[in-house]
Amino acid sequence: MPKNKVKLNDKVDNKKNNKKKTIKGEKYVSDESKEVRNFVIILFSIIIVVLIVYGVSKIFIEDEPTTTDREIQAGEIDYDIVSVGTMLNRNYSEYYVAIYDEEAPAAVLYSSIITKYLDNEDATKVFFCDLGNPLNQPYYVGSDGTSNPDAQSISEFAFGDLTLIKVENGEITEYIEDLDAIRAEFGE
Repeated sequence: MPKNKVKLNDKVDNKKNNKKKTIKGEKYVSDESKEVRNFVIILFSIIIVVLIVYGVSKIFIEDEPTTTDREIQAGEIDYDIVSVGTMLNRNYSEYYVAIYDEEAPAAVLYSSIITKYLDNEDATKVFFCDLGNPLNQPYYVGSDGTSNPDAQSISEFAFGDLTLIKVENGEITEYIEDLDAIRAEFGE
């Protein structure tokens, strides 16, 4: 027989041997172990993304100071400021209430007149009512509106740009809207 000839059975045996080699060379991996491997990969990916986001936020966002770093100030209560609803029930038998908008251009003038009056030793107590406060705005009619100098209760109040009222024993005894009359009341 010639040397090049190969038996048919030998070819089939060689193929079987090749298959056996490849099967033996590969590792058998179950579906469960593939899923566990995928889970671990996803978990590490999420951890890496979170760490990257944390690192970037630390770089670009400044830390807020802690309470020990901040200066803490005690709150102060200004007992000289009243609202329209509380101006008739102060603990004094006689006092004034100066009613005006603290943001108005003439507010500095009004404040200086009252401050000068309060420098006197025998000055009657003066409370301030800011018409710019949202609680007091419903009672503010402005310079164009009609004020109510005869008001005796809170529901009747209507104030112009500047009003000075004198309260004695919880009742309004004087109602002044003219700047010159207010100066005269304060002895200026």
